[in-house]
Amino acid sequence: MTTKFPQSEILPLPTDVNALANRINLSTRKAHNKIDRQVSTKFIIALRDGKIYRQGLQGFYHVFKNVEILINKELQSSNSKVGKILKEFWNPLIARTEALEQDLLYFYGGDRSKFETPIRNEQIEFVNHIYKTYQLKPHILIAYCHVMYLALFAGGRLMLSSLTKATGIFPHVEGQTIEDVSKKGTNLFRFDVQDDESFRLGYKRDYELATRLSLTEEEKLDIIEESNYIFEQNSKFITELEIHNRSKITKKLSYKILHYGYYVIISILILLTIIILRRIINHLIGLEL
Repeated sequence: MTTKFPQSEILPLPTDVNALANRINLSTRKAHNKIDRQVSTKFIIALRDGKIYRQGLQGFYHVFKNVEILINKELQSSNSKVGKILKEFWNPLIARTEALEQDLLYFYGGDRSKFETPIRNEQIEFVNHIYKTYQLKPHILIAYCHVMYLALFAGGRLMLSSLTKATGIFPHVEGQTIEDVSKKGTNLFRFDVQDDESFRLGYKRDYELATRLSLTEEEKLDIIEESNYIFEQNSKFITELEIHNRSKITKKLSYKILHYGYYVIISILILLTIIILRRIINHLIGLEL
């Protein structure tokens, strides 16, 4: 069901140069374009391999999980300035930890131990950075509320559409379409709301109204700086996965070359020996004649 969002309530206006969301978008445009290209390329590969796709989910899971732990901490604090701002725009329905856990449990066969703890260096660095920076500047959480969550509505829609048609990620289940089966592993991109677009516009509006007058200029600059870090670190994380998977493939190919190459060389030597012996025999027969 689609509901029409009032035009007068669509905020921030694209021309509002003071709106925090617009300032974030302008400052991160270059980094945003870079990671868009990265994700688009890697996502095509991930659509053919469930193991690669779940690696990506695992990395983002740790970011969402730890950011949401800190958001809930601020919301529960009666004296928190950040908590008061969050209460004006944060909606529990946008939280992604539980959705990601459902997806990862599906892809890891119900084994939570496979994804509970970050294992890649860039994942660990990202989580450590979140806590370290939060201790000094708790308002940086507001950067994640914009960058990480709104991305799920834009690129997330395209990803969901591609995932529901992918044949390399989800198992074949008799009597069910790929779209039916894929619902168990695409919860990250699904929101329990009547209309995603109205939900997105309402979140953006409330974010703008909550941050417009409640933050100092210094705090806004901190949030913009953290937004750039988020894009840069996500890019590093994706690159790390690419190198890891490339290394695994290379190792597999090397193993195959070494393992099967031995038998190929032996076979070639045997074939050459037979050819040489045949020529010697033919030569000897020719001499006798």
